[in-house]
Amino acid sequence: MVDAPSSTDAPTAPGAATTGIDRASLRIDFWLFVVMLVLAIVGVAVTQIEESGSLLYWILLVVVYAAIGMVRSGLQARRRGQPVWPMIRSQFLHWLGTLAVIQIVLLFEYSGITNRGPASAFSLLVLALSCYLAGVHFNWTFLLLGGVLAVIAVGLGYLDQLSILTLVLPMAALAAWIVFKRKPSPSA
Repeated sequence: MVDAPSSTDAPTAPGAATTGIDRASLRIDFWLFVVMLVLAIVGVAVTQIEESGSLLYWILLVVVYAAIGMVRSGLQARRRGQPVWPMIRSQFLHWLGTLAVIQIVLLFEYSGITNRGPASAFSLLVLALSCYLAGVHFNWTFLLLGGVLAVIAVGLGYLDQLSILTLVLPMAALAAWIVFKRKPSPSA
């Protein structure tokens, strides 16, 4: 059963004061974005440092991103009075596909078709595309995250470790600032 929207769930008009639920939702979006971004940057470090296990980190990251996406979509659907399960099912299938492709990349590494470095970069690129598509279909912050992850993946392919940090850290800070400065939308 869907709860009736309260007065704090009402959409805000452009220029109107932000309601308590909108501010809380924006803060949650910001901190979830920061956590997802930090986890991705840690993944880059793990990829650069560890001899093995970096692909397992990307698999874990897909599971974490999927859980965040499904919970956010479910709560958003409930707040809007929409059916929750179709949104969660769509998210589940989306992230299941991502997990399957990363598993294939892992299989390629284990069978010797590719080595650890390119396999990690490919996994990150798959995750970037999945985040981008999740942003297009489910929540715009994933779109921004996908862009940052794509730049990191390209950096892994072409740049050394110092150059990656020089590129990624300011970009990550800019992306976090964009999410932080976001205004509530009328449909939020």
